[in-house]
Amino acid sequence: MTQPNANNIPKNYTVYNCHTHTFTIDHVPNNFGKKVTPLVFQIVTMKVVKWYFLNLTYRNNTYKRFTHRVKKIKHFFISVLKFTIVGYWLFSMIMFFCIWLGKMLINILAISNLFSKQSKEAYARFVTLGRYATYSKSGQRKVFDLLEKTYDVNTKFVVLPMDMDYMQAGKPVANYMKQLEELLQVTKNNKEQLLPFIFVDPRRITDPSININGFSYERFVKKNLTRRHFHGIKLYPALGYFPFDKHLIETYKFAQEHQIPITTHCIEGTVFYRGKKEKEWDYHPILKYTKKVTEGPIPMPLPQTKNYHFTTNFSHPLNYHCLLNKKLLSNYLGEETDLSKLKICLAHFGGSKEWLRYTNDNWNNYNNNISHISREKYFESTIKNTLNHGSTRTIWWNASWLSIIYDLIIQYENVYTDISFILFNEELFPLLKYLLQDDKVKHRILFGTDYYVVAQKNTEKALFQNLRSYLGEDLFYLISHQNPKQFLSTTWKTY
Repeated sequence: MTQPNANNIPKNYTVYNCHTHTFTIDHVPNNFGKKVTPLVFQIVTMKVVKWYFLNLTYRNNTYKRFTHRVKKIKHFFISVLKFTIVGYWLFSMIMFFCIWLGKMLINILAISNLFSKQSKEAYARFVTLGRYATYSKSGQRKVFDLLEKTYDVNTKFVVLPMDMDYMQAGKPVANYMKQLEELLQVTKNNKEQLLPFIFVDPRRITDPSININGFSYERFVKKNLTRRHFHGIKLYPALGYFPFDKHLIETYKFAQEHQIPITTHCIEGTVFYRGKKEKEWDYHPILKYTKKVTEGPIPMPLPQTKNYHFTTNFSHPLNYHCLLNKKLLSNYLGEETDLSKLKICLAHFGGSKEWLRYTNDNWNNYNNNISHISREKYFESTIKNTLNHGSTRTIWWNASWLSIIYDLIIQYENVYTDISFILFNEELFPLLKYLLQDDKVKHRILFGTDYYVVAQKNTEKALFQNLRSYLGEDLFYLISHQNPKQFLSTTWKTY
């Protein structure tokens, strides 16, 4: 691959944003707050969030007129008080005292500490979805229009739908199939810019009620990928399944045969399965560890009980070693299966929390594996990495997800990652730049923002411009043009 430099970079090259969303609040299950805000989720449903933003914000003309009248009355009242100096100052002092007292109570009682990290994240997600709820009449078309206007005209966007129908959080206003139908219509009107993926969930594949014009969902996926109505596959294991689920294998084989790109969620987050933990999830289906030498390897326990914690097991990057390692997968399936060349992007690069875990650990070799030595010397090294470490259990619980994804990229030729969502944290930029100067992994890192989910952290415009300015044009060209073209190319189309 040609190394980008200032001399060979086209002036107006196509930028690929490899991770965006256009689904709206109508596609989110009504009880999305379940298991995140357990005391209030029955009240704060998505319908309530939508109603609030549609009726009690400045985008509602009636509300705007009402607040304007209230302000007029307030200013009239103050102007009258000005004729009586004592009354005016008394009013001002009372208002000042009330505001000051409110702030003091919040600080003294540390009200924010009464809510868990997950509740705060859920609140931020509610606010983000709520802001876009005001576009619900225009739907995904309006959400995409807002994204498109942020970038140059020749930018292309990978749009990832979300199938939340099986996450046990109630029903959305519009189910996944309606979301997909709407996305295809938006794509039809924006063929040059929009590259939609199709979501795959093993429960939809096995759902006997699914019949799409005589096709099963699995056949529907293959047919539409073949016709290039969709340009790749989206997975989200945190919604309640392991990525090596047996019902996904045939789709994986099809994807590997045709080099179809797959983007999968690989970070902690607020979108996860809300139902009860299944008994079979108490142990890892593939990974084992040795508790007693005399007894031999036994299944690795996964004891978490809260949804936020046990669903993280589904997203863990070691699951992709289970999927891509021929021996591990074949033993699990009971037949020889090789998916080692599957083209898959572990989105979000593990998350900013895992990057900080890596940088703060100076003691363990598995969290000190990033270096610029050659791939050959990396494998010759006597220091074990996260994939050949003697204790799988140690790696599962203690290794940074950044370290594991780094090793997966080196080990498997078609593993990619993207920097979506985490690019809001500019503290990570120096390490990102270092990674982009590492010949072992730099051609497998993709630009993506996670629009509009990341809007809770910063504007799309600021995220895009800050990153591009920091990296410089050479490295930005690499992750936003060269690498995405390689990732998106299939046996049917080369970008």
